[in-house]
Amino acid sequence: MEFTRYILQNSPTFLFVLTRTTAIIFGAPIFGAFNVPMQVKLALSFLIALILAPMTPFVPMPETMTGLVVSMGGEILIGAFIGLAIKFVFTGVEFAGQIASFQMGIGMASAYDPINSAQVTVLGKMMSILSLLIFLSVNGHLMVIMALKKSFDAIPPYGFHLSGELMESFIVFSREVFILAVKFSAPVVAILVFVNVALGIMARTVPQLNMFAIGFAITITVGFIMLALSLPVFETALISVYDRMWQGVFNLIRVM
Repeated sequence: MEFTRYILQNSPTFLFVLTRTTAIIFGAPIFGAFNVPMQVKLALSFLIALILAPMTPFVPMPETMTGLVVSMGGEILIGAFIGLAIKFVFTGVEFAGQIASFQMGIGMASAYDPINSAQVTVLGKMMSILSLLIFLSVNGHLMVIMALKKSFDAIPPYGFHLSGELMESFIVFSREVFILAVKFSAPVVAILVFVNVALGIMARTVPQLNMFAIGFAITITVGFIMLALSLPVFETALISVYDRMWQGVFNLIRVM
């Protein structure tokens, strides 16, 4: 009863906390996936907002409707920036699987991804699932909530503002999509370059061989072998990427 009375007396503060929390939950990976029911997302956002509202200083309600809309828009942008920054890492890893699939010649083997509601290659989907599992194993889902709490410490309601430093930091995050894609697909792509060169030499020296049929099988086999050999390193590298990602997210919160 006391808690309900507190929420009613501090409804402006709770409204802004709920708006920012909902924006981050809907934008973050795992929590904001398309296959997570809307009722679950809303219930989780409401529960987290109930916990965080008493920790947030009182915020008066804007006097005009324009002020209210602008303030709520700022809260939504905070959640969108944080959620997208985290998603960029997962997109880069999935993109690496897409690149490796096309280099191996299995790019046409695609499947529906219910998380992103799109068609992706099987290898890209596999790497995406691995990245999510590693994310959960290092308590990434709890770090999302920690980032939400830190955002209230660093950015009070009405405190969001767009700046050149913020946009520069966000562009750096978006650049990581392509950098991570190249890095994580590099072992497979590099070995397949040498395989294709070897197949080209064989085609010139032994023209009787059907290099199209032989090369297709060799490319896929070598690609999967290289992928299996790189999996132990994949986990270590991805954990390091997550550590840098959280540093970048906290820096992003700071410049907001």
